[in-house]
Amino acid sequence: MPIKNKLTTELTSILMLLCAVAVSFLSVHVFIVPSNFAPSGIEGISMILYEITGINIGWFKLAFNIPLLIVAWICLNKRYVIYVVAFVVLDALGVILMEQIGFFTFVPAGLTAGDAMGYRLISAMVAGVALGICTGLMLRIGCSTGGVDIIACLVSMKKPNFHVERVISVICYGVILCSYFVYRDLTSILLSCIQIFVFEWTAASLLRKDRYAVEVKIITKKPEEIRDEILYKYRHSATILEATGMYTGDTYSMVITVLDSRNMQAFMSSMKAHTDTFIYFTDGVKVQGEYHFGLTESERMDAY
Repeated sequence: MPIKNKLTTELTSILMLLCAVAVSFLSVHVFIVPSNFAPSGIEGISMILYEITGINIGWFKLAFNIPLLIVAWICLNKRYVIYVVAFVVLDALGVILMEQIGFFTFVPAGLTAGDAMGYRLISAMVAGVALGICTGLMLRIGCSTGGVDIIACLVSMKKPNFHVERVISVICYGVILCSYFVYRDLTSILLSCIQIFVFEWTAASLLRKDRYAVEVKIITKKPEEIRDEILYKYRHSATILEATGMYTGDTYSMVITVLDSRNMQAFMSSMKAHTDTFIYFTDGVKVQGEYHFGLTESERMDAY
């Protein structure tokens, strides 16, 4: 990949990271903290501990993510971890700073429970949209917001057949269930459910086309050069067919594989190094059966 294109890609990724960070800490401080409910993931655990101790949730987000990031550095892609570290640190510092300067919060202080209910409901919905946008931006650059996403990725490495999003959902709803024993308020639980529903809907809407598979056909004379990338980096298999050019009569190999849409930008960029390769793909194909495959531990480490 040319250095200029790589720099452009990374600069775009950094800008999207900064936007995601700003959306995240503002939504947490402005909408979630004053509304007294636990959102999904690490934010939910941090809110529960904030309710108990009064310590800013930014410190708890750092404390929970540091050990996960250490394990992730050992096991996962280094670029992924670097971006997640940047997000986690800036996000936590942003939440801490917002409290220190007394930044605006959406729910006014001193309201009765009845009067505050409307504000809390709006807060749950807006926070769900905001955090969904944040997650969508991070996934667009091939990263995540840390926390349970890291746990899910690590689980997925050990159990390739596990669905990552299913793992995340189980953890998030578990956090919300536990929050009842702190808030002792059914309304807080319902607000949490509204927030996570809006969050999932927003993230899915932003990534809708990324939730389908892409059929990729590669015409090349050197299929072995792209073998390792398909097998180990993207953890997919492929089928190789012999092909003959109709005009020239030259013989080629046609590599047919199915990839996740979210990987396509990185895959197409890496294929630019193979100048004699012709690629075309069909977006949104339906897949029946398992098109991922498991790797041994040594193969995973080699891939990363």
